[in-house]
Amino acid sequence: MEKGFTTIDSYIEQTDRAHQPALRKIRSTISKAVPEATETINYGMPTFRYNGNLIHFALFKNHIGLYPGPDAIEEYAEELSAYKTSKGAIQIPFDNPISKSLLTKIVHFNVEKLKNKTAPDWKAYASQWPEEIDKIKSIVAQTILHEEFKWGTEIYTHKGKNVLSFGGFKNHFAIWFHNGVFLEDKNKVLVNASEGKTKSLRQWRFTSVEQMDEKKILQYIQEAIKTVDDGKEIKPEKSTAIEASGLFKDALEQDKKLKESFDKLTPGKRKDYILYIDEAKQDKTKLTRIEKIIPQILQGQGLHDKYKK
Repeated sequence: MEKGFTTIDSYIEQTDRAHQPALRKIRSTISKAVPEATETINYGMPTFRYNGNLIHFALFKNHIGLYPGPDAIEEYAEELSAYKTSKGAIQIPFDNPISKSLLTKIVHFNVEKLKNKTAPDWKAYASQWPEEIDKIKSIVAQTILHEEFKWGTEIYTHKGKNVLSFGGFKNHFAIWFHNGVFLEDKNKVLVNASEGKTKSLRQWRFTSVEQMDEKKILQYIQEAIKTVDDGKEIKPEKSTAIEASGLFKDALEQDKKLKESFDKLTPGKRKDYILYIDEAKQDKTKLTRIEKIIPQILQGQGLHDKYKK
């Protein structure tokens, strides 16, 4: 599939014609189930948003992927038993489409989770900065950046990497460079809005359109594009080991064979199991999950091994 799609329509049009009806059926079912949801492209996939990401879907070589999140998959585990599932994902074979009723139930389940969530409103102060918004858009249009829509706002990308975005706030308008830490910043204009938390992102703030020097801004954008071409990025820090606790720790201590099998797993596989149990809010759910993973641990498998081809 070619890149460059910005809408669900354009995404579907670029897929194999044989599978377009199935994709349109999924889209139609979701749209009818939650007519107030909005459509966008997020993480390179068709996405429906409702106070956050409601559900994603995408076409792959041998299946259609649905991404409603782990809670929905756990809730409908029995009805999804005919499909391969992993943390947050469902694989729908081309010869076994998901029913409208089940997809509708999954989407409605997520709506219930999200209905009271307050999504960040990046457009709250947009009306205060019309000239500044027009100015930055006209500057970005001179570059090779690609516009996408993520987290409720425009994000400009290059080679799939986030480069910059912008927004109006109560007392200033800002352009933020996602990899700004690597910019030379000759004019000493960049600031870290969340010192101690944000490692890569840097902001350039303005209080009027007159302060926005097109030539300088364009230079910063071109430098930011070059950081992507040069492969500059802050690598994630190596995660620290975590230990089993609570009910899972008790289960391991009470079963010597289980404990031995668990200890033989790689650190990454042990961590997956621990997080899988810890993310359950109720003890009842934790116990259900523990029972589910015991056979996999005894067989030396990781949490997601059975879904790997």
